[in-house]
Amino acid sequence: MRFSDLPNLNALRAFCEVARTKSFTLAAKELGVTQSAVSKQVAVLEKQLKKQLVIRKHRSIDLTQFGQGVAQAAGLSFEQIQIKLANIERTQRQQIKLFGDADFVQLWLFPRLSAFERANPQIRISITVSMEMNQIPDEDFDFAIIWGRGAWQGCRFEPLLRNYVFPVAAPDYFQRLGRPPRMSDITESQLIHDQTTFWWRAFRDASGGAEFDHTQGRLYNHTALCLEAAARGDGVTIGDEVSTRFHLETNRLDCPMAYRLPSPDSYYIATPINSASTPELLSFKRWLFEEAEEHRKWFQGYWSQRSQ
Repeated sequence: MRFSDLPNLNALRAFCEVARTKSFTLAAKELGVTQSAVSKQVAVLEKQLKKQLVIRKHRSIDLTQFGQGVAQAAGLSFEQIQIKLANIERTQRQQIKLFGDADFVQLWLFPRLSAFERANPQIRISITVSMEMNQIPDEDFDFAIIWGRGAWQGCRFEPLLRNYVFPVAAPDYFQRLGRPPRMSDITESQLIHDQTTFWWRAFRDASGGAEFDHTQGRLYNHTALCLEAAARGDGVTIGDEVSTRFHLETNRLDCPMAYRLPSPDSYYIATPINSASTPELLSFKRWLFEEAEEHRKWFQGYWSQRSQ
């Protein structure tokens, strides 16, 4: 059916109120119009449908059999419209759109997310990732997890996780040495770089004793590939607290040396500057900070244990 084939919806709504209240006067009061306006709307509807809807009496009205059927059908339709509109509003409010750094989402957030959704079944997270998430997304978003140093324009941002970086390898990778490895034990062929050779140069220079060429070795553009390569024994890569915790917890990787360097960059939560703080958004943000605090405490214990 085309919309042009439908009866006048204002007239149909007025008739539904008349049918519900059994009174032109009460219907007019409910709709905020005059009794005469309601009477005219019902007359318009009767003319369109070409059948009588109400039997007008001196002090009351009755519905014809046809009028009863129209009132029932229209009432159900208006009720369904109300339900659908409420569902649309609820769905929009409870769908959180997150943009995030690919490494952060895959290696830190995603393994935790199912627990949040089980505890909050009315909330769903829609995720878009980027390999270079160091600026505000061009698209609409509720949250963005950005890697950098802050000072982005057009948003509010708060630090979520700071990061230390450190060499990691398979637990038995240096077993042949019969002693704890030193940076000077690493050869150029063992180097696995995560997007850049910067960190291996930084660790070589910080150690004071290593002489390898930091530009040699394998270079991958995705942290997960570097960690997997190291876990299967291909070499030694640079891990960090955010991306490497799962591998350390499950003993797929080990931190074989005492070298740690702070990263100048951090993970930030960014939100649109004019966004409203709904209960769903506040709940998710609070959960992120709670998980970040648990993460910090885990590494405090990890580093404390390794220093003993």
